[in-house]
Amino acid sequence: MQKQRSYTGLITVIYIAALTVTLGSFFMFGFSESLMRFVVTLLAVCIAETAVYGYSLVWLRRAPEASRTSPLFLSGALIMALYVAAVLASAIVLDWLLELHPLWYAGEQLLVLIAAALLLAATGGYGWNAASGERKAAEASRSLRTHRQELHEIRVLAGTWKHPEAGRLVELVEGLEEKFRYSDPVSRPGLFATEDIIKQQISLLHDHVALLLVLKELPVRWDTETQELTESIAGTLQRRNLELSALK
Repeated sequence: MQKQRSYTGLITVIYIAALTVTLGSFFMFGFSESLMRFVVTLLAVCIAETAVYGYSLVWLRRAPEASRTSPLFLSGALIMALYVAAVLASAIVLDWLLELHPLWYAGEQLLVLIAAALLLAATGGYGWNAASGERKAAEASRSLRTHRQELHEIRVLAGTWKHPEAGRLVELVEGLEEKFRYSDPVSRPGLFATEDIIKQQISLLHDHVALLLVLKELPVRWDTETQELTESIAGTLQRRNLELSALK
């Protein structure tokens, strides 16, 4: 954070220095015989410098959060470079060399600004949609990863059971874990209720195993109860996979 603030301060200093040099140069040497073209050129250059400064701050603040979409920022930087080049080329050719009519010249600089803004907006919209798609894909695959992680924790917990039946308990959990391993990792929004049921069932299994570990005497039907829990989860998982296939 401190490093980011340091870069922000440096960029701000460079921006202020660039503006100062630009204003000093224009007012000391002038740029054209037409006052209106002079004002248009001055405004266009200052706006270009401000746009570069603003984009630099956006890059500094957002690029570290979106490393996967760094090509988006590079595309934006290219657009900004082309925009600045177009502003300077227009000023040199249309103002200084050709001395274009002030209104036409002002209109051309405005078109350059609008075109750059539209390109940046289109690039930003594409990047936002791409990032949104990545987030949705990650969210869609998160449910099954969470289920598998908790099942792994249950299996590890079952392995710590100091009882002759520990092997049987681990076997039941491993069998269930194997079914999750070969299930489609990507879910769908329409399966939220089913995923939630699986989550609750696995949580119940977790509590059941934790309870077995602290009981001094095992219930007579502990094996059957555990198997029924795992089969219930497997049945819901199978329903989830069938529903998922139907949605594709």
